[in-house]
Amino acid sequence: MVLLEKISKMHKILVPLGISEKTEGLLNYAIDLSKIFKSDIYLIDAHPTLSNLTSINNVKTRLANENKQRIKRMVDNLNSNVSNIKIIESKGDLIDSIKKLNKNIGIDLIITAPLNNEINDELFLGPVAGSLIKRTNIPVLVAPYQKKFIPPKKMMLAFKSGEVKSIDTLKPLIQFQEKFKTLLKLLLVKVPGFADNNHKLDDNLMKRSEGLIYSENATVYQGVLEQFQSNNPDMLVVFKRERGFFVKLWEPDRIYKRDFFCTIPLLVLKNKD
Repeated sequence: MVLLEKISKMHKILVPLGISEKTEGLLNYAIDLSKIFKSDIYLIDAHPTLSNLTSINNVKTRLANENKQRIKRMVDNLNSNVSNIKIIESKGDLIDSIKKLNKNIGIDLIITAPLNNEINDELFLGPVAGSLIKRTNIPVLVAPYQKKFIPPKKMMLAFKSGEVKSIDTLKPLIQFQEKFKTLLKLLLVKVPGFADNNHKLDDNLMKRSEGLIYSENATVYQGVLEQFQSNNPDMLVVFKRERGFFVKLWEPDRIYKRDFFCTIPLLVLKNKD
């Protein structure tokens, strides 16, 4: 197919690691996925080094080295023999470091935990995951806590506009679908102010889907809740646009469960307006 010729392989996966006791589970999840796609894994420290609280360079350096050694010990303690892991130093702001890395090597996917450095039963996404979604143009896969990677049999893509600006937006979705023969259902949610141009659906999406479901709800998330049980997807896919869907939801770095929550992998595609 012509479409597949435009889609490169998933060569490079970035995993920000915090200090949560569940971090090792995230690393194992990423390793399992990387083995299937034969990807390289880049690990970066997501734990702040208090750089905003001190101007003493030797203190910053010591804390950065300690965090790097913490990640190295985690990798060394893995039961599986993996050689495709590289540890990247985060200098200063985490997101700025990731943007520079992406510019240099090109990151295909970020895999993150919902919460990296804090425990809060009211939160779905902590500031690290929220910032990765909000402040980068890289696709983000939010992996459920303490769950092994299982190839998805069914994906559901929820949106209020099916227009796709670039085929690159769909790369991770296509890569999952091609590798695992995953079935795709499209969920178009008619929210208040729904316009006729929201009916525009990308031809590539329609060709790859098993069907289109309509839902009328106040928010896209409510539409997902309405259809979730009857469709029972293994992975939920959403668009993060510069404007529109989720624009207000992703404005803060923290996302509360009352606003959005799911217990399955969440794949966030970056669809520019």
